[in-house]
Amino acid sequence: MAESLKEQLGTGVHFRVRVTIIGALLSVIPLIVIALLTPDSGRRVVFWLYWLLLSGCLFHLLWILFKNPTPSKRPPLLTRDLAMGWAILLPSLISSFWPGIIGAPLFTALVGATWVTEKIRNRSVTP
Repeated sequence: MAESLKEQLGTGVHFRVRVTIIGALLSVIPLIVIALLTPDSGRRVVFWLYWLLLSGCLFHLLWILFKNPTPSKRPPLLTRDLAMGWAILLPSLISSFWPGIIGAPLFTALVGATWVTEKIRNRSVTP
């Protein structure tokens, strides 16, 4: 089972993107448990720390996108993996993190825009 999971997560940039997205999705479970066990005064701090984690996930995905701007020069399936960044919307909705609610779909639209832009450029170059 461990080998299968290791193979599915991939290596290099694929591994980083997939672990970032899966980590953001799964991190909502400890948030709920900790928020239920924390008094009201400390709950605000817990949510701020969680929002920092979600911001870090979004910035990490954005950094990978900027390091691999054109889909044709990306490793195979990286565009698909980056487009899955919309999944950060779910923990953002649960924790009421409005930059994530807006940023996750915009990030996916940005990934799509890079793909469309390259297709339009390639079409105008070929006769």
